[in-house]
Amino acid sequence: MRAASSLAGGEATDLLKAVAEQLKVPLTIIARQAELSQLVDNAHHGDWAAMHAQASTALTLVDSYLLGLELAREQAALELEPVSIPSVLTMVAHDLYHLARQNGVELEVQVEGKYGPVMAHKAGLRAALVSLGYGMIEANSERNVYRRLTLAAHRTPHGIVAGIYGPHAALETQEWRTALKLYGRVSQPLTSLSSGSGAGLFVADAILRSMSTQLRVGRHQKETGLATTLHPSQQMTFV
Repeated sequence: MRAASSLAGGEATDLLKAVAEQLKVPLTIIARQAELSQLVDNAHHGDWAAMHAQASTALTLVDSYLLGLELAREQAALELEPVSIPSVLTMVAHDLYHLARQNGVELEVQVEGKYGPVMAHKAGLRAALVSLGYGMIEANSERNVYRRLTLAAHRTPHGIVAGIYGPHAALETQEWRTALKLYGRVSQPLTSLSSGSGAGLFVADAILRSMSTQLRVGRHQKETGLATTLHPSQQMTFV
């Protein structure tokens, strides 16, 4: 008779959520202490700035992870609303700025043409793209593959595509599909991009799936990355 030592699905989710919430406490303390230390310790200003960037970005990733856990547990779709893609891309670039700077990555926002809002969950879309950006910047810190990342949007016959792209990404569609199946089962599901877990990429995909879309390999002006397709809103109100 097998011992009942494993946790049920709901219990496991509760445990992971509790751990993630607990992780936010020391990360918040580190971020605040690093921010204050930058003001008084000029000799090590760069070190404190790097610590603050890492802690702040980790907090953002944990929040995105918690959102993904909640959605997975409830198996519910996010309520969609008209959202301005240029506005979200600009906010994401701001969220990622310090981490990108510490890793020698330049961020550029490109929006081709003018068009109205798309149907999305604004906070969810922002969290997903920040998580995606974190994963791609993390890949740069390990392998120095990106000097620039482009946060871009462009129109296609299927909708508005929003994503993050780099000039030296080596992603292929089949490799990404395989990584989605392997995530959580192996420690390095996407070896061509990251020697780590690539958690940010998969958290982003989980959040986007709750908006009835997903991450896929995409290309923008000869650059490769990960992107999602969103449907234009029929309303004329910007959010």
